[in-house]
Amino acid sequence: MQRRWLSFVLVATLGASSLFGYSQAADPAPGQQFVGAWAGTWEGGGTGKFIIKLEAASDSAVQGSVQVGTEGGDYNATFLTLAFSGSKMTGRYAYPLDAQGEIVIDGDFDAAKANGTWKLVQKGGNDALFGGTWTVNKE
Repeated sequence: MQRRWLSFVLVATLGASSLFGYSQAADPAPGQQFVGAWAGTWEGGGTGKFIIKLEAASDSAVQGSVQVGTEGGDYNATFLTLAFSGSKMTGRYAYPLDAQGEIVIDGDFDAAKANGTWKLVQKGGNDALFGGTWTVNKE
């Protein structure tokens, strides 16, 4: 009887562990559902192309980069920080056209489109020197 009870407890424990592990694996990391390329435009003090590329990192986080077209020249940049909370994204990257600046973007994503705001800030700061909006569609 004691062996049967011990077997039952062992099977129940292993079964619960399997279910817990399954539920943990089924939950994607924040932002994973938005991985891919998103293309559109930015506005504010000018206008141009705006492409966001989001990729799954090896640690299950999302990393990304931008391609931006401006009157001062096109540039590519990699996000220094990038975070998702539900459908909301925040990110920051070094502004290649001015070593003293960074771009901070915020946005709202859904399955097909995203839009938000951007601001040029002094490196390490948060006060906007310039700003505007952006909108993109999933490619």
